[in-house]
Amino acid sequence: MRARAATVVLATGALTGMLGAVPASAATARPAAVPSCITIKNTSSWVTTTTRVTNNCSQTYRYYFKWDRHVDGSCETYAPGHWHSETVAITARFAGLGSC
Repeated sequence: MRARAATVVLATGALTGMLGAVPASAATARPAAVPSCITIKNTSSWVTTTTRVTNNCSQTYRYYFKWDRHVDGSCETYAPGHWHSETVAITARFAGLGSC
């Protein structure tokens, strides 16, 4: 019985350690390859979360939305001045943009 209790305590401690390592800026995560002229805006309602990416750069880029607890989006082309948004269940979390 003691071995089982120790295992639960160790597993709980490991999970707590992993959760504590999540960066506070994860809601607007961006890979190093995404230039600063690409803006990312997140909004949420009671049941959905929407992320909108706008290309304010002078050249065209291709990215896809990466989600935690949801299927990643398809590859999109962002011409200068254009934007794309995705709306998913509130349980999903925007994890950043991936290059195509």
